Parts: sequence; structure tokens; C-alpha cells
Amino acid sequence: MTRTHKSSSRPFGARAAAKPLLYLLLIAATAVALFPVAYVFMASFKTPQELLVGGTRLLPKKFTFDNYVTAWNAANFSRYTLNSVCYAGIVTACTVLFSTMLGYGFERKRFPGRKFMLGSFYFSMFVAGAVTIYPVFKLIVGAQLHHSLLGLILATLGGSSILPTLLVIGYLKGIPRELDESAIIDGCGAFGVYAKVLLPMLTPVIGVVTMITFQGTWNNYMLPLALTLTQPDNRPLSVGVTSLAYVTGQQGMAQWDLLIAGSCMAIVPIAIVYLWANRFFVGGLSAGAIKG
Repeated sequence: MTRTHKSSSRPFGARAAAKPLLYLLLIAATAVALFPVAYVFMASFKTPQELLVGGTRLLPKKFTFDNYVTAWNAANFSRYTLNSVCYAGIVTACTVLFSTMLGYGFERKRFPGRKFMLGSFYFSMFVAGAVTIYPVFKLIVGAQLHHSLLGLILATLGGSSILPTLLVIGYLKGIPRELDESAIIDGCGAFGVYAKVLLPMLTPVIGVVTMITFQGTWNNYMLPLALTLTQPDNRPLSVGVTSLAYVTGQQGMAQWDLLIAGSCMAIVPIAIVYLWANRFFVGGLSAGAIKG
């Protein structure tokens, strides 16, 4: 009996001994992942001369905020930020609405062509976004919307609801249908079941959809670049920040200090959205995947 007890306790002892090593590996992996971010952030406080000839030194010799002031004032940064807030905010709000309604329709309703339409959603995930830029561009130009922010929003909405809809479908599979039936008995219609019963229960996955969509839209570059080539005032921050490289420099000389400072400022809204949605992210993403 004693021998059995000792042998059974060995795996637990081995696990306890391995925990410090596991923590060290996690700390090392975190440091490797965060070092480029920390280096770029510190580089935004360096002078142009130190940035070019200072080597790999992490901390600047002298902190300066001139890069941030110049980046904000010299390159229409406030206009680009406002465009990005409107662009990403509207796309995110519409994507949350469309994905929850589509997910509800696909999961809770049975109609002709449902399997084909759902299969097309899965298939479209394998299509590279770069492949769709030209046809989407032609459609927006044909509709005479390429001179407005509305055209950029509509072009982005065309493919922004695919993954969120599949996440909502996976999450809805874990919610009993008896709740729908009870609501129908109480007099709710289809929209009432969606709005009053299911939508409040979708809060975790809505947080995930909000974060994924806002981040993807805020960082979107190729499509906004194609649609705003002739309209600089409509550019979002992801495109406009690239103009900082040559805003005050000599011809052919990139101003990397301004570009890095502008990039750091562009990260702030993403960080705010992440901090808000972080409490939903892990639980909602795992629930949407496992329940599916």
C-alpha cells in the first residue's frame, strides 16, 4: 500500500518541479514578444540623429516629445484620426448587428438554400482579401462612391461579417432552443426572440466580434489606400500615418522618428478597445469555437 502511494505521488512531484521551468519559459516568451513593442515605443522619444546612429540602445539618451507634437500638427493627424474613428466605429457597429442577425437566422431557422449559403460563408474564409480588392474597387467606382468615406465603409462591410457570423453560430449552438420556444409561447415573434432573449445572452461573443472587427478595420491598409489615392482627406489613420515619413524631411529622406511616433499614437484606440473587450475575449472566443 505504501509502495503504491509513493508511485502515485511521483507524477505530482514531477509536475510541481516543472512549474518553475514552465514559468521561466513563459516569461522568456513574453519578453521576446514585448521587446519589439518596447523598442519602438522608446524610439518614438529619440531624436532623428540618435535614431539613425544610436545603434540598438533601448533607452534614449534624451527624451523628447517633439516627435509627437510634430506628427500631430504637421500631417493632418487629427483629420486622419477622426476618419478612422468613424470608419472603424461604423463598420464595427454594423458588423455586430449583421453577424448576430445572420447567426440567428442560420442557427435557429430552416429555409431553402440554407446549407449552400452557410457553405459559401465557410468557403469565403479561404479567399485572400487581396484578391477581392480590384473587383470591390471597380464596384465602388461604378457606384460613384470612391470620393467619400461611405464608399470605403460599404467596401469593408462586404467581407467583415464572415468570421463574426460563424462565431455567433457556434455560440448559439450552446443556447437551448427551449428558450426560443418559451418566448414564442409568451407572444414573441422572430425578432422579439432575437432582440429580447438571445441578444442579451450573446454579450461575450459580441465583445469578441467587436474587438476583432475594430482591430481589423482600424489596421486595414490596402483597401483604404486604393480608395483614397485621389482623396487624401478621406484617408484613415492606417494610410495617413505613412505620409509622416516625408512630411518635413528632405526629398528622399524618410522621417522615421515622426513615423514611429505616429504609429504609437495610432495604437492607443486599439489598446482602449482591447482593455474594454478583454474580459469577453477569451471566454467568448473559446465558447464560440467549442460549442460549435
